[in-house]
Amino acid sequence: MYRTWLLILFLTSTAWADPIRVFVNESGAKVLTNIGTARSVTTSSEIYHEPLTYNYLSLINNYSIQYGVDQNLVRAIMEVESNFDPRAISPKGCIGLMQLHPDTATRFGVRNIFDPAENIEGGIRYLQYLLGYFKGNLRLVLAAYNAGENAVIRYQGIPPYRETRDYVRRVTTLYQPANPAPPSVSELIYRKVARVVQANGRVLLTNVPGQIF
Repeated sequence: MYRTWLLILFLTSTAWADPIRVFVNESGAKVLTNIGTARSVTTSSEIYHEPLTYNYLSLINNYSIQYGVDQNLVRAIMEVESNFDPRAISPKGCIGLMQLHPDTATRFGVRNIFDPAENIEGGIRYLQYLLGYFKGNLRLVLAAYNAGENAVIRYQGIPPYRETRDYVRRVTTLYQPANPAPPSVSELIYRKVARVVQANGRVLLTNVPGQIF
């Protein structure tokens, strides 16, 4: 029992320093450790984090409100970009949670690109700019975030890069808008009209059956 408590004390005193990493050892057993493994063994997809630890959720929420960007979009982008790893570095030199290129970081006032708060704010400011520039066209915004807005302008749409097209697909699959846009007038016109009998016996004809009147 004494040894068990020592082990628990050791784990709790050291485990907070780094994120838990998962790898399979030579015998095929899955190992969880905060010490880490060689980068050639552990990929970003194998890094285990408690959901949005290090106060990321609060940072995302605060900066999303400040800059008027849907926090669910930020979370989807962050998951695809870095899998929530603040120390992630891409082969192209993009860094941190939002995978900012150093030039983009400088452009949007990020001084310490590895600092989660600065990285998240810089990424959200860039998204705010792109959403304005491309007038809210999400696919173009995502393509520009991945390949740069100049590439989107040059090709007048999503560039024919396999990485960019896959990136747009992955983020849009993950993204669930926080406040879905209401149906357009044309969508309402062409919906079938339903006959709904309400609790008070009133008969309601509507093309939005779920709407309460």
